[in-house]
Amino acid sequence: MKKLLLSSVVCLMVFPVMGQNCQYAPEQEVVRAAENWEEISVLGDSFDANTVYPCGGTLAQLAVMRGSLDSLDYLYAHGVDFNATVSLAGYEIPNAPSEIPFPLFVARYSPNGAIVDSMVNSGVDFKVKDSFGHDVFWYFEQNPVLRRSYLTKKGWDSLIPMSERIRRIKAGKTL
Repeated sequence: MKKLLLSSVVCLMVFPVMGQNCQYAPEQEVVRAAENWEEISVLGDSFDANTVYPCGGTLAQLAVMRGSLDSLDYLYAHGVDFNATVSLAGYEIPNAPSEIPFPLFVARYSPNGAIVDSMVNSGVDFKVKDSFGHDVFWYFEQNPVLRRSYLTKKGWDSLIPMSERIRRIKAGKTL
């Protein structure tokens, strides 16, 4: 009985560690390490910005985790779909579905508001919901950095592109 219990404990300790030992693709390693667009430009044009890798998800997910606006801009210029649905495998969020729209991933994992602002100004739709009905503000609440920020305090107004904000101000309308 002791052997069975001991082997069960060993299995419970080993299998989670094995799941974390994944191999990143070379493109993913570049994005994970890049601090600016020059470092990510070594990827050139011969990569698919929308590839879903078995470890780490997409390049865009890794760029968000890194907090690299330059990397996200580079990926955007190379055709990444910021409105796609992404897997949360390896990025699990309690009470969230296993796949969510990328803007909701950004709301949860972005380490700064500049990434959200840039994506809003690029036309990314943050008014999406996941399959459980959670909106962007639910994901902001899960983010320890952005949960109490101008993004949450101003509500939907903070998720309007700058050009629209300026147009509204010129028209004499309040945000």
